[in-house]
Amino acid sequence: MVLRTKAEAKANFEAAIAYIPSRYTAGVSKADWQTRAASEDAEKNFAAKMSEVIAKKKRLEGVKKVSNSEWVAAATQKGAPVIGERIRAALGKWEAKWGPIYDQIVSLVPTLPAKTVDYKANITNRLMKVVETWKKAAGKL
Repeated sequence: MVLRTKAEAKANFEAAIAYIPSRYTAGVSKADWQTRAASEDAEKNFAAKMSEVIAKKKRLEGVKKVSNSEWVAAATQKGAPVIGERIRAALGKWEAKWGPIYDQIVSLVPTLPAKTVDYKANITNRLMKVVETWKKAAGKL
């Protein structure tokens, strides 16, 4: 067996960048992820693995492997160039899902009692109603 050098492997990988997106799209268009992902077996596997991850503190272990400066650099380099376009592409979904929730809050605001100088009363009498309305409209209550 003849092994490629890392440089050769990298060059092959770089050359593949030109056709990977179309192959990815073709593969995704044929996929049915939901049937298996929505199964009871998948849910059991997920729960078992999450229990293992929690017990072994794997999240914490992973977090400790990346410094804050590495995270900031990666987020800046990878996220900043695409975030605006990704938000623009999701505006329709955002409006469809968040819009009705917001409409409920907007209709609630005029019915709230007047603000007082007592912050605890404002939390109880105003904020709690807003949060409850938000959660109900989002289907979480």
